[in-house]
Amino acid sequence: MTDFMNGFNKVFSLFFCIMLLLTGGINSIFTGEVKNWESQTSVVGLETLTRSQDVTTDGEYFYFSGKTSLQKVSLDGKEIVAINTKALDNELGEKFNSQHIGGISYYNGIIYAACEDSKQWQYPVIALFDADTLEYTGKCFLLPTSLQSRGVPWVAVDGENGVAFTGDSRNYTEIYKFSLEDFSYVETVALSSEVQKIQGGEISDGKLFAGTNDMTRACYTVDLETGEVNKLFDRIMYEYKLIDNFGGEGEGLTLLSMEDGTYIHTLQLGALFIDSSLRHYKYQ
Repeated sequence: MTDFMNGFNKVFSLFFCIMLLLTGGINSIFTGEVKNWESQTSVVGLETLTRSQDVTTDGEYFYFSGKTSLQKVSLDGKEIVAINTKALDNELGEKFNSQHIGGISYYNGIIYAACEDSKQWQYPVIALFDADTLEYTGKCFLLPTSLQSRGVPWVAVDGENGVAFTGDSRNYTEIYKFSLEDFSYVETVALSSEVQKIQGGEISDGKLFAGTNDMTRACYTVDLETGEVNKLFDRIMYEYKLIDNFGGEGEGLTLLSMEDGTYIHTLQLGALFIDSSLRHYKYQ
């Protein structure tokens, strides 16, 4: 048995090394000539599972969501400070059948997480987690399915103004504003042009900064007063319409001014889905 395991480990290690080399090469092919990022922090293998959906920050740490997990790491991405791999094993799973965490947003010691019941679209939930421990606080808000008819893929909190924004469509022509106190509906913001597949975002200076999984994994701003849409940059240049997510997947983003001059920090999965990277961009 020992010989078998040693042999298996060698074969697996070789296979994994080959996959890493392929991933790097394939990612560069799909990326093409797009806006240059200043640096990036990447993970490969199992850790990709906990950094696969969205990212937010409190200014001291980055927080990542996986499909059923939350992770808190140092700003250099090297130290895992806290992790909750079973974030939905509670009331969220038992009462609302929550099976998927999407976008997240931080405010005042709380991680706001968009949780869905895996395409059943019955329970679009915003769940609150303690930012120190990443444990569920026991508090959540069920959004109206009359608005969120296709779940709740993301949430962006504007704490200073006491509101939050989200939406429910693959192809966005409008987004919704909710009161942060009880997530009651406030108003609809009509967009000047369609934005496809928003994955996550943050709010600054009256604008929603959004990361998408559209054909070029582009990032946008939306003026929350006028609805004016502006494309910031593409994350890949390769477009292929027959296979969904061909060439990797664009995830959400967060905002933080860092010493290297970067401000926009985007999360994306690699072309083979065995790695994820947090890229750091300047905002010009």
